[in-house]
Amino acid sequence: MNQTESLFQCRHIFQSAMTALGVFLTKEKIEEISDLIMEGLTEKWRNFHTFNHILMLTNTGDPLITLAGLFHDLVYLQIDEKIIFNYTPYLNSFIIEKKDGFFIKSQLTYSDDCFSIVLKIFDVNLGDSLSQFKGQNEFLSALVAGKILQPYLPLSLITRIITMIELTIPFRQTKDENETIPQQLQKRLEIVNQEFNLDLSQANIITTICQAVKLANLDVSGFGTSNVQNFLKNTWLLLPETNHCLYDSQKYTIQDYRLALENTNKFINFISPNLVFHHYHNEPDLITFQELIKNCQNNLDISRLYLQIKLTSIALLEALSLHFCPNIPLNFFWNVSNNANFKYVSIFDFLPSILPYKPQNNIEKIILDLLTFECQGNIFPDISHSLFTIFILNYISFETIVNYKSQCDSFFSRQLTPQDFLSLFPPSLISIISSSIEQLLHQKQDSLRFLKHWENQ
Repeated sequence: MNQTESLFQCRHIFQSAMTALGVFLTKEKIEEISDLIMEGLTEKWRNFHTFNHILMLTNTGDPLITLAGLFHDLVYLQIDEKIIFNYTPYLNSFIIEKKDGFFIKSQLTYSDDCFSIVLKIFDVNLGDSLSQFKGQNEFLSALVAGKILQPYLPLSLITRIITMIELTIPFRQTKDENETIPQQLQKRLEIVNQEFNLDLSQANIITTICQAVKLANLDVSGFGTSNVQNFLKNTWLLLPETNHCLYDSQKYTIQDYRLALENTNKFINFISPNLVFHHYHNEPDLITFQELIKNCQNNLDISRLYLQIKLTSIALLEALSLHFCPNIPLNFFWNVSNNANFKYVSIFDFLPSILPYKPQNNIEKIILDLLTFECQGNIFPDISHSLFTIFILNYISFETIVNYKSQCDSFFSRQLTPQDFLSLFPPSLISIISSSIEQLLHQKQDSLRFLKHWENQ
């Protein structure tokens, strides 16, 4: 779907949701607000948090969930590295930027119920710092949503939308082990309802939290997919959003790519299913919730092994490269040009053929299938890195490569020197890869000489 089609669909979704709530806006106003929504979703670094992601959240048939879904990712500072200029009129009265981040203003020049409700629903106060680990993006997105919708919806409905956006703050541990995140949110909504005379019944409040749970679970539904390939595909789409250097495949270094993988690996090892999905008042039903938890655990277990194998293979290449060019682009090892006069050969032209490794169990088969799936070009960013990983697997076996985890960690933290790290691997493997790199370097030097000679003719 191109940007024009996405904008048209966004307008249709927004208009349908407002109409379902009994609000009829002019064509110009629909276009104005939809354009604002699309501004955030089409920022240049967005790769996963795009309109395609939003579409998944807006097909429940519930207009309030739809509106919360449309607005919940407007601001994403870790990706966009800024607040969209056209959102600032809705934030300037309440938020101040300092050298060390964004802060809620210590005092306001006037009273604003919508802003006060956002503060209480998000459990923050005047003067507080907005931390990326405590719902910074969701808070700012909810505030923009509330201020945009304030002229057209009653404060009670805006509060419900703000509440739903709050629950999309992901991967939180509860402050009280006797209460879940949705239960704590319910308490805050009850206080807001009473303080601002919103006239929400207890049934309305429970429904709102159920709607919030549905939205939040949809937002992270990829964790609960029964297809681990889809889970990893989403994981790979997220990589370049917070590692912008990966967009330029000609320039990012081995270390750039390794750091991206390493950070993802740390996150995957931190996460547990109970931090991903919510359950509240039979939303979702118990069988569905248990299935989400089961699938999530399976996806995390497989991904941890998968990422460790990828990290071991890239660590080996990084340790070797530190001997001749620490900042060499990863693409150097496997790029091929279509220029007939200047062929960039890859390391695979010099690596020997090895008998394929035979998986010893279902987990090994799944991971080999995932690596093959990536080799087919279906996952960002490197087809060739998976080919290299498969080569390492074929040579030293699955079990052996997994056992290098602690040594990789020591090498990444530079507690192990490159030489000491390489000495842990079979000497024959290091010799094969070193020889292939040496031949690759010679071949590229020869190609450069030929090119210079050809250009001078």
